[in-house]
Amino acid sequence: MSDLTFDHLLPRSKGGETTWENVVTACSKCNLKKANHLYHVANMKPMQWPYKPNVHELHKNGKLFPPNYLHESWMDYLYWDSELEA
Repeated sequence: MSDLTFDHLLPRSKGGETTWENVVTACSKCNLKKANHLYHVANMKPMQWPYKPNVHELHKNGKLFPPNYLHESWMDYLYWDSELEA
């Protein structure tokens, strides 16, 4: 899926935050259709409900990738050598 986006179940315009429990992936078409509405108002629902993984799940999933694996498509979004904004 080349047009994968992040969507907030409770839109940021309505006070939603970028948290594990509030963000899902969506194709661009569905994200635009939902816009800044609640998912049920837009007559939509996520294919999978978001949840906050525990440390064991993160470790388990991390082991599925080779050491120091970073897909080149992420390089435009990750700045390892710059200071993070506060």
